[in-house]
Amino acid sequence: MATTAVASIEDAAECGVRADALVTGLLRRVMRQQRTVATALEYIGVLSKDTRANCWELALKAGHERPYRMQALLSRCAWSWEELRGLLPGLAQQVLPDDPDDLIGPGLAFDETADLRKGQSTACVAPQHAGVTGKVENCVTWVFAALVTALGQAWADFDVYMPKCWATDPARRRTAGIPETLAFATKPDLAIAQVKRLMAAGLRVTWAAADEVYGRCGEFREALRALSLAYVVIIPCDYRITLASGTVIRADEAVRDAVFEERSCGNGTKGPRYGGWALAGTSDPREFLLIRRFPDRDKNQYAFYLCWAPEGRPATLTYFITIAGRRWPVEITFKTGKDAFGWDRSQARNWHAINRHTALTALAQLRTTAIQAALTGTAVLPPAPAAAPPPACEPVAGELPADGADLQFWTGTSRCRTSAASPARPASPLSSCRPPRPPASTGWLATGKPASSAGPASPSICAGPHGADATRPAPAGTTTPHA
Repeated sequence: MATTAVASIEDAAECGVRADALVTGLLRRVMRQQRTVATALEYIGVLSKDTRANCWELALKAGHERPYRMQALLSRCAWSWEELRGLLPGLAQQVLPDDPDDLIGPGLAFDETADLRKGQSTACVAPQHAGVTGKVENCVTWVFAALVTALGQAWADFDVYMPKCWATDPARRRTAGIPETLAFATKPDLAIAQVKRLMAAGLRVTWAAADEVYGRCGEFREALRALSLAYVVIIPCDYRITLASGTVIRADEAVRDAVFEERSCGNGTKGPRYGGWALAGTSDPREFLLIRRFPDRDKNQYAFYLCWAPEGRPATLTYFITIAGRRWPVEITFKTGKDAFGWDRSQARNWHAINRHTALTALAQLRTTAIQAALTGTAVLPPAPAAAPPPACEPVAGELPADGADLQFWTGTSRCRTSAASPARPASPLSSCRPPRPPASTGWLATGKPASSAGPASPSICAGPHGADATRPAPAGTTTPHA
């Protein structure tokens, strides 16, 4: 597996351009306006650990003077985060290709993570257990499905967990923008819906791994079986197991007869992760109890898994140990999303805003994964299309003078008028929301003063992509700029 590569700055820049083109093509499938696509690409590009994911700071880092474009991207702009979420698995499969030498192939790892919050206004926030702190916190809980291969991992699907206190409060749901048709669902229910969506989308996976929240749910395991996905899921120590002999015991009671082998389930940050492993049969000839022993622990020395493999797959100790070791990468995606992209530092509150932010953060993860894969040679990104020429400046209908000498055009957030003798700056495709236009008859200036009291207009002030207060000398023949 290629983990490092020698690359020049030019190589990295070229891979970045190609990854941006790949992401832009995906955005254009769910966003109709080019300026919305451009703002979304800027949003994705400025997400980082050094920037709180609120619209003000993101806008400043993107070079905007005001947060309106970023705010509109998460609220008023017409695009569906559900459609963008549906496109994530295809891009994930493209930038995380299969390793032909991998024993088990690509798979899915399910887990939940907490987004800690203050206050009660954020959609679905409630006091609930947060794994990041190990105690009850005021937080929003998310269920994620990560695509995991031998070459990496990335988010492929997600859902917000809606607690019952929100599900049974219609007024609070309306205030937060939660759809009336959304029904309460447990975390295993959300994971079942995700795996069905991913398989229906054509994602090529052969196995699934999850912790005990999902492992002890029989419906979740049955859904994986129905899709012919091998699974290795954690179960609690008191889970009742029916052995091949017909005896029903607790999972931890199987330890006394277990024969352990010292094996590694994969590499971690400190090298191979060794432990003692044992496999015991159950009443189902394709399902097994897998026991892991942690020799360096004084407490909680054992972990227990239920394993199943469909016909044609090797139901062996090595196969199940390898899948068990592939559950941990979903935790890496959480660390990447929070530490590298500031996913949990967003100040979005509305239902659609938090989901849009999460979808764009998932796309930012995939963009980074695409660059890494291209630099290491594990994936080939399509070349970026040639840059299109800037759009021509078109007159505003009904507002041309009789001689046709003056043209009006948009620059950023205001409309300016220039003569045909002076060069016109083309409209910026990045301006996604503009203030309301006053009637043409009012004669207001960009300064906010009436034309009759404006005084001499030596400098012209024109809000645009280079700043709302940028001052430049008025070109010869230029009439007064309009707001």
